[in-house]
Amino acid sequence: MSWRSTMFERLGLFPPPKHPVLSLGVQADSISTRREQSQFEVLVRHLLHRFFHNELLASDDEAKRVMQISYAVALPGLVVALFLFPAYHAFPPYPLHRPFWSQAGDHYFYVMYSFIIMGAATVYEWDLLFPDLLYIFILAPLPIDNRHLFFARVFALAIFLTMVLLATSVLGTIFLTLIAEQPYLFRHLLSHTVAVAMSGVFAATVFLALQGLLLNTVGERIFRRTTPLLQGASIMILLTVLLLFPTISRSLETLLTSGSPAIRYFPPFWFLGIYERLLAGPSALPVFGELAHIGCYALLLMLACTLLTYPLAYRRRVRQLVEGASAAATPNRSAAPIHHLLHATVLLHPPQRAIFHFISQTILRSQRQRVMLAMFGGLGIALTLAEMLILRVAAGHIRPALLPSGIRSAVPIITFWTIVGLRSVLSAPVDRRGSWLFRVLIGRPRSGHLAGTRIWIMIWALLISLGTALCLHALSPVSLKISRIMAGQLVVAIGASFLLTDIFLFSVRTVPFTHLRKSAITDLPLAVVRYFVLFPIFVALVVHQETRIEVSNSHILETLLILATVHFLLQRANVRYLQQFTVDTPQDEADEFPQRLGLRDT
Repeated sequence: MSWRSTMFERLGLFPPPKHPVLSLGVQADSISTRREQSQFEVLVRHLLHRFFHNELLASDDEAKRVMQISYAVALPGLVVALFLFPAYHAFPPYPLHRPFWSQAGDHYFYVMYSFIIMGAATVYEWDLLFPDLLYIFILAPLPIDNRHLFFARVFALAIFLTMVLLATSVLGTIFLTLIAEQPYLFRHLLSHTVAVAMSGVFAATVFLALQGLLLNTVGERIFRRTTPLLQGASIMILLTVLLLFPTISRSLETLLTSGSPAIRYFPPFWFLGIYERLLAGPSALPVFGELAHIGCYALLLMLACTLLTYPLAYRRRVRQLVEGASAAATPNRSAAPIHHLLHATVLLHPPQRAIFHFISQTILRSQRQRVMLAMFGGLGIALTLAEMLILRVAAGHIRPALLPSGIRSAVPIITFWTIVGLRSVLSAPVDRRGSWLFRVLIGRPRSGHLAGTRIWIMIWALLISLGTALCLHALSPVSLKISRIMAGQLVVAIGASFLLTDIFLFSVRTVPFTHLRKSAITDLPLAVVRYFVLFPIFVALVVHQETRIEVSNSHILETLLILATVHFLLQRANVRYLQQFTVDTPQDEADEFPQRLGLRDT
């Protein structure tokens, strides 16, 4: 044996084989047995898997999109910390030392962001927090102890929420503490970690306790009907808090030193108080100590409510699923006159009526559709409130006020997000196993069929935008309560509803809820251009046009004539586009029907 081989053996490199010839007995002994998973571990893995692969993620494309959203949600903590680097290191024009209230504003962002993300994640998984029908049909008949099923779901939910909390806070925690360079690094790290974690846990327990309380106090039918409203209201509140961050951070000193009792009812301030109290110790301002006490007691109260209501709600939910849903509701006779009116005016043809009523009866039956409606509705209302709401502090009281410019921009913002949201909801498939039936019965959809979708979205956009204009007219200051201004806002509501519906539905050529669109590489750039470039330009142009419309009655009539002309031209162009579509086979539908009946995604 050479000295080189001896040196390699001593270093552990290229060791000689244990057996030059491996017999079957030696091979059998060398096989490492795989650890057998316990029943509880398998249950936890299965339930945790469902949090990431459920009806909301019905395809691989949707899963990839949600992963992209997850990355975007996790990055703000890091991006904000890097953005604050010049402010903490005296880069011009920043002062030598960052002022105390500016640092408090930085800390407020992180506790507020944790509150928003954890609350949104809990609302997003609303229907998976408790057992569903799959539990009854698959897991319940198996020989598994009910206690194991319960604790497995609780453990999987805790793992999911912990993963969300860590993913959204770890980067910000590390980089902010390093960039800020506080005298006591470990103390700053501990203060940031504790405050951010407590804020996120509080938000999650609030929605868990709310759902548990509702399941224990109301019937299943009321719960199902109120769930979309609660999800929409929750998303709206969370997004409003997020979008009001610039306003609140600039006025943080004024708000917290005003002595107003209103600051004691705003949860992010509680955990900001915990942050500052842990960071500064006894030398912290008294208001932070008071807020810290409220935050600790509130968190303990929500934890106690969750621990008390969740097991009871779990048991009642299982019993409701076993007993089955209540009898189907009788047809709503109060809606019959409205349907007759629509049939006599806008729904003149049977295909239009069929698609119109198909949408009305399907849109709230799917979890994905309910969550999407809540997200888009909450986003529209939150953007509107952030644009027109300001906080004024006077004589120790905080009073909200409405900006006239924000009131003018409310109608186009609400109309835009209403139409974008409804189009996205109708484009999401519900159950594609029955979509082939439409192709068998009607073939490729024609303009008569697709008109029902356009009419449905246009009616709801008109109702929501006109209702917004009337509500804001009642809340507007005296300077805006002029008949001509009101007429201008109504014209804007009507025109935006018609034209935006024509534009966003121009290329739609499928029956709602039946088609899965393949994602393309251009989707993300187009979404950025649509929502971050065209949307602000659209709102600015509409607000500018409102002032011109209100000048005289002739301008109002001229605007109505222009809107009617553009609407007519878009309708004609859409009819020609659909006629060409019925002649040419689109590339993405080649070999889709009847060979595969549209059931395969790849």
